[in-house]
Amino acid sequence: MTKSAILDYVGRKAGMDYFSVRMHRELCKLGVANTLYTNFEVPHDSGVRQVFTFESAGVSKSKATLRYALGILRAFQGIRREGSRHFIFHYFKGGIREALVLELARWHGQRIHLLIHDVERLDQSTPPNWLKDRLDRFLRSRILGRGCHHAYTFSQAAADELLHHAPGLKGRLTVLRHGHFLDLPAPSPSPEEARVLQGLEKNRFYLLFFGQIKESKGLDILLEAMNLVHDPDIHLVIAGSARDVDPQDLIESLVEPAVQNQIHLHHRYISDQERDSWFKACDAMILPYRRIYNSGVLMMALSYGKTVIASDLPANREIIQNGVNGYLFENGNAHDLAQNILRLKNASNRPTFEAIMNPLRTNHSWDLMAQQMKPFLGR
Repeated sequence: MTKSAILDYVGRKAGMDYFSVRMHRELCKLGVANTLYTNFEVPHDSGVRQVFTFESAGVSKSKATLRYALGILRAFQGIRREGSRHFIFHYFKGGIREALVLELARWHGQRIHLLIHDVERLDQSTPPNWLKDRLDRFLRSRILGRGCHHAYTFSQAAADELLHHAPGLKGRLTVLRHGHFLDLPAPSPSPEEARVLQGLEKNRFYLLFFGQIKESKGLDILLEAMNLVHDPDIHLVIAGSARDVDPQDLIESLVEPAVQNQIHLHHRYISDQERDSWFKACDAMILPYRRIYNSGVLMMALSYGKTVIASDLPANREIIQNGVNGYLFENGNAHDLAQNILRLKNASNRPTFEAIMNPLRTNHSWDLMAQQMKPFLGR
């Protein structure tokens, strides 16, 4: 029997828990003896092991590093005990921490499978450092060049760019369509109850910007678009923690004083229950990303049946068909975004629920992802 291990150190901190659990379960259904090592537990599933401590905020860098190292050691103790042969790793920044984890996996005789979320580093939360940047690029090149047995991206656009940076991956790279979250919306509250719960007015039109706030996510473009909308009934909810920008500073510097009362900032870690309420309470999701290779937030919004307005980046165009299951605006163009917001609010023929749902059911099932991975786990 094929034995594999998924290592997910992000987990609940950024919504990766839904992704990892679904992939874990579908692999098990296909006969793969998989264990998931992460920062949360799942009741009645002994295959999910909590080895990392989950903290939403307030932990020093030194303590977080120590807890990360201890979690890695616990994970590899489990891998040795279980006799896993295939090591599946969520790959983001590509720095020294991830490189050391993959070296450990190699020393343990693992066949390494990389779930590549960012082709290039998108997080700019630390100041530029010439030496560190060169080291990171070297490590990414080494890992992608000969440090993994197979790699996976979640869009063709990401695969094309990745092969440009690492042509040696050709033949070892597969595109997996990001799975949906159709089972995620809770039975209650209802959208009406959620709006009351979050203190939103009944007759307003609410837009939602959700998730980690980073420069690459383009919140400033959306704030500039709010100045151009000129409709006091259109309000914007911003919900999530920030990495490399200060959303309050952006609001104060970019948004006209008369419009600022239409902006509602919730700058903090958002729990699963609160996220469910925000997705139900708001009318539409806005994704003004400058750069993106795949988006779990996009898949989550569509799974809630929400109309999405997204920048016309290649990865978004693979999922959103303009005017059919959502809207696309010119990347970086605040005026075009404002026009699309007004178009959505005033449209009598908005994308239907079925137009949003049908592509998810057809193209974005988790069992399809697992089926695509299974042949590479049998080698």
